[in-house]
Amino acid sequence: MTAILLLNIACLLSFCLPLAEPCKLAIQPKAPIVEFGGSVKLNCTSTCTNYTKVDWEVSFARDVKEGEGWISLNIKNVTEWTTQPLCVARYKESDSIHTRAVIYVYQFSTPDIYLASEIESGRLDKIICNISSLRVRDEISPKVSISLSRGATLLNSSYGEPSLEYSFVASLNRDDGAAIICMAWVEVGSEVLNKSATRTLNIVASPYNVSVSANPMMYKADVKIVVKCKAEGKPFPEFSWDLPSNSSVEFSSNIQILTINSAQSFHNGTYRCLARNIYGKKSAQIDILFQERSRSWIAAVVVVSLLAVVFTGGIFWYHCRK
Repeated sequence: MTAILLLNIACLLSFCLPLAEPCKLAIQPKAPIVEFGGSVKLNCTSTCTNYTKVDWEVSFARDVKEGEGWISLNIKNVTEWTTQPLCVARYKESDSIHTRAVIYVYQFSTPDIYLASEIESGRLDKIICNISSLRVRDEISPKVSISLSRGATLLNSSYGEPSLEYSFVASLNRDDGAAIICMAWVEVGSEVLNKSATRTLNIVASPYNVSVSANPMMYKADVKIVVKCKAEGKPFPEFSWDLPSNSSVEFSSNIQILTINSAQSFHNGTYRCLARNIYGKKSAQIDILFQERSRSWIAAVVVVSLLAVVFTGGIFWYHCRK
């Protein structure tokens, strides 16, 4: 009778008293992100009160530290792509609980930008951005995106591929000295990592906008004539001339300007300027015409002489009639 009474009392107490919370293990950080070959430290804590041992189960040499209710694991060189260390808490009755950490091991190299050291203006060329090393755990095709920009202007973008290219016709005024930026993003676990690279465009150009001007273009003997040649290009062009006559012609230090201080009839003709650099050449020309002195004064002298003769003859005839 007494035993039955005690059993009933125990049952009543089991309903009235709060149930103890189940024993738990927790790992921090739970899903760390680690670059291949890098290091990571994991800490496992237990809320259990009756365990005999908390330990790590791993396939490599362990570097652990432990204390009351916790144990840490230090991995100095992560070289396994699918490492998942297991933390285990064991009990006296041979029972155990465990939890596993998923380590997101990745390789993500800084993008490489491939372009020619010199790009000629007006020619079709190509820019390539490539990620040479890219892997996230056992994923063959990680979630990666790439963009190519010229300054703030987006040129091209892609998703899912580790390489991107952009074809363009270079412009000296638009592209020379511009920054080409390659940005890459990859999803690793719950994070998005990004890296970038920058290269500067160096645009070259054969001579262009070549022109020749002269003052004056029509001249008389002994006047001063100045002829100028202008051109653009990168590198800046060198100049040479094809002239009707080299006699009495003076050139400026860069040969862009020629001067004739006392022009004569033999300076009449076509003045051709040739602009040249290592990428090409282009020319322009102008015709300068010689004007002979006006002969109207000779006609005037003849007319005056004839009038004088006629006048003198008229007077002589008048006197003869008398």
